[in-house]
Amino acid sequence: MHGAMSADAPLWTLNHVSLGPARLHEVSLSIPPGVTAVLGCSGAGKTSLLNVLVGFEKPERGIFDAPRSFYWSPQNHGLWPHCTAREHLALVRCADARIDELLAAFDLTGRAAAKPHELSEGEQARLSVARALAAPAKVLVLDEPLSHVDSARAGRYWSVIRAALAAEDRSLVFSTHVPEAVLSEAANVICLRDGRVLHAGPVQETYGNPPNREVMDCLGAGNWLTPEEAELWLDEKIDTARCFRPEQIEVEPTNLSHVVVRSASFLGSVAEAELRHVNAAVVRTFLHRPASAQLQPGMPAVVRLRA
Repeated sequence: MHGAMSADAPLWTLNHVSLGPARLHEVSLSIPPGVTAVLGCSGAGKTSLLNVLVGFEKPERGIFDAPRSFYWSPQNHGLWPHCTAREHLALVRCADARIDELLAAFDLTGRAAAKPHELSEGEQARLSVARALAAPAKVLVLDEPLSHVDSARAGRYWSVIRAALAAEDRSLVFSTHVPEAVLSEAANVICLRDGRVLHAGPVQETYGNPPNREVMDCLGAGNWLTPEEAELWLDEKIDTARCFRPEQIEVEPTNLSHVVVRSASFLGSVAEAELRHVNAAVVRTFLHRPASAQLQPGMPAVVRLRA
């Protein structure tokens, strides 16, 4: 089951894998080399899937093949209570110079002599990732890495992970509930809900052309339009219902229009405009970029695709 695999072969192949009680249902997947994100909300089955991948739990039904060499960091970090931060890295056969480099990269130099109970949750999370990078395995499996690290600093640590993977030609499978982490770090994504695979495929293709509204929502804000809606609101012809991401949509004030602004809100990375089409007597909300401070209730507006 753990025989040698070629560079192009899938890291894992799962066929109709189920894990009870009701945690995974008939999961069939091929996970390629590179970086794959397992995405879903709490209870979607992310940890259950990773537990099966690493052999921590055995499926009740189905079969799977796995790589010979991998390193797993569980959601609770799996740190050794009797070991200092430095010892965690040394025990996975990491050279002294590399230990110092990793401790510095994850801002743990001053905590090298601390044991897990003396570390904050964020420091434990960073140590867990540092230990994984210190290990010699070619495939890393990280369950919610950096989940307890504030977002302002997490990007810097992800850059360390990214560089290490590239330098040593290693693969990574990680779970997350954050779409931004998937978009910035992964080449492939597995979208889970209630223990079932909603979709699996390349991140960019899934983001730009999701097969349905549910998969669209997995990777962030979007506008799902039917052909009739696209023609009504955008004056665009499409063959089937599809996703238009906020960066594809402009909502701008104009002098004369059948579309009137009912409300407009700034949501941070996107803006939201509730619009009424006077002729069709319908209302719908569009998520768009960039936000326009000019949009005010009662204004005529135009909705169009950005060039």
